[in-house]
Amino acid sequence: MDWNGGHLVKIPKEGDLSKCENDRAITLLSIPGNVFNRVLLNWLKDAVDALLRDQQAGFRKDRSCTDRIATLRIIVEQSVEWNSSLYINFIDYEKAFDSVDRRTLWKLLRHYGEEDCQHYPELIRRTTNAN
Repeated sequence: MDWNGGHLVKIPKEGDLSKCENDRAITLLSIPGNVFNRVLLNWLKDAVDALLRDQQAGFRKDRSCTDRIATLRIIVEQSVEWNSSLYINFIDYEKAFDSVDRRTLWKLLRHYGEEDCQHYPELIRRTTNAN
């Protein structure tokens, strides 16, 4: 296995195992690849965290869905108390990231990267074999 490659392993979920959606895949990476990915992940988290609104909770340290549920519940209760209309929209992003324009992603990473980390987006691009 190459240092930046991985070995894909299927883990069955419950349900009809003949359907692909009832499998979960994990990728086993080499140790050097894991270390490399951890360094890049830490850089990316720091770079992105500074750009996100405080209300953004998904995939952030010390934030949880239960906090957002509590906030939503308070909003609903206030709407009922004030007898006002309230519209709520839930979006399922399950497949959204499959359609990300990679060229735009690389430009954004370069744009928002710190000066001493400008080479990180290129390293990420190379490890994903994307253009």
